[in-house]
Amino acid sequence: MANRAATFCPICKSEAKPLDRTGDAEGFDCPPHKRFKVTGSVFATRRDTTREEWEAALKRATLRANPDSWPVIQTTDF
Repeated sequence: MANRAATFCPICKSEAKPLDRTGDAEGFDCPPHKRFKVTGSVFATRRDTTREEWEAALKRATLRANPDSWPVIQTTDF
């Protein structure tokens, strides 16, 4: 069995469990931030994003998400 590289939450940098990908969205299961996904375009364009900006983006994505699905952070959340 191959070792998986450690996955870290893009918001708080703590170790997170990776979730299955949906399209280009990468999923994270972070103890403080729960389960959420981030689109590939966010990782491609938001390199110098502060924790506060990430927190606000997750809040916006959570408000937009359906109750039975995980929030997906998109570029428009920043």
